[in-house]
Order: sequence, then structure tokens, then C-alpha cells
Amino acid sequence: MRKQREILPSDYHVTIAEIERRFYPLHISTSEDGRQIERFSPYYWSFEDSYSIPYALGPRHTTGLVSFPTYADAVTFCHREREEVDVLLECRKKAARCEVYPERNAWYGQEIEHLTGNAPFHYSTLFEEHAMVTDTYGTIYSLEALTLDEAMCQLYERVCAERPSPSTQEQVTV
Repeated sequence: MRKQREILPSDYHVTIAEIERRFYPLHISTSEDGRQIERFSPYYWSFEDSYSIPYALGPRHTTGLVSFPTYADAVTFCHREREEVDVLLECRKKAARCEVYPERNAWYGQEIEHLTGNAPFHYSTLFEEHAMVTDTYGTIYSLEALTLDEAMCQLYERVCAERPSPSTQEQVTV
């Protein structure tokens, strides 16, 4: 009885090709509707060596196409690639919300409020922090950055650089 091979989930967008008793993971690119395969792209060890999370144990390949002597090793590689994407995505999300310098951000917030008359607020999207404030003249200052620290610093710098002098505009009353 022949053992059935593990089938990779479709959301991996990967298949494994067997060529001359070697197993090659291939990235699948599909049409927008997902019904038609447009191309297969191989993985390269040089890319894996440069941009992927390094293996914890064992020797690492650095050149050529990614291939394995067994189907199981190729499947393990595909699971590892998928897990790496999820881990890096989660790290990037958390980094965007990480506040390394809370005291500095509090100071920026107080200074921005002093300059504009309103406290700044921020919100998060998938990979970025957005900071925003409206001054008493109705001018909106808004920007996005990779971290909250960067967003507050850049918002402060933008307010300082772009804020009109009090004698050139009338205040908007709400």
C-alpha cells in the first residue's frame, strides 16, 4: 500500500514538482479570479539565505534552486515559508504599535497641543501608525509612519514647520 502524500493548503500558493527524483517547491501565480494558473516561480537559495529567517540547525545552502531529496522535506520547507510570512507579518504589526519612548511621545503630544490648541490623536492600520491634529485655524496635519514614535516626532516637526503665524490667519470657531 502506497502512502498518500500530504497536500498543501491552497492559500499557500505553492506546489511541489518532482523532477529527476528531486522535489522543487514552486510558487503559483494565479489570475485575479483564482481560476487559472499564470506561472510557476521557483525558490532560490540565494534569496532564502539573504532574506529569510535562517535555519536554527544544520548547514545552509546558498546557491541554486531550492530542491529536496524527499517530498516530506519539500513540504516542511513550504510550511516553514508560510509560517515565516505569518511571523514576520505579526512582528511588523506589533512593531507599528510599539511605543519605545512613551515619555518623549507625551512631550510631543503636549507641545503639539500647545502649538495647535488641540491634542493629537493616533490610530493604527495594518502596518502603520497614523497621527493627526487640527489646529484652531482649521488646518489638518496628518501623516503616517511605521511606528508611533516616528509618527509623533514627524507630526511635531510638521506642525512646527507648516504652522502659520498667528497674525496671518483668523481662528476658526467651532
